[in-house]
Amino acid sequence: MRLPTAFIVVFAAFGLAACGTTQYDNDPDYDGGFSDGCATGTARSPGTPVTKPVRDQQLWDVSEGYRAGWRAGYGSCSPASRGEIPGDR
Repeated sequence: MRLPTAFIVVFAAFGLAACGTTQYDNDPDYDGGFSDGCATGTARSPGTPVTKPVRDQQLWDVSEGYRAGWRAGYGSCSPASRGEIPGDR
């Protein structure tokens, strides 16, 4: 009987963690970065030709929100991501 109770507690904890807010909640640069990072990550699927990263270099250079969104998008959408960021300087 303890297993179902533990499962419910863990499930509830993850559910509450997903409701947290970040400093980028209202940052359109973050959203654009996430989209570009995800596009790059999905293009890195096994068997697909290597392409240049999809990235707005001007925003990458000046916007912390864009960089954070790009990294999050790449990590979420890249099937083999091990934390490597293509073109990261």
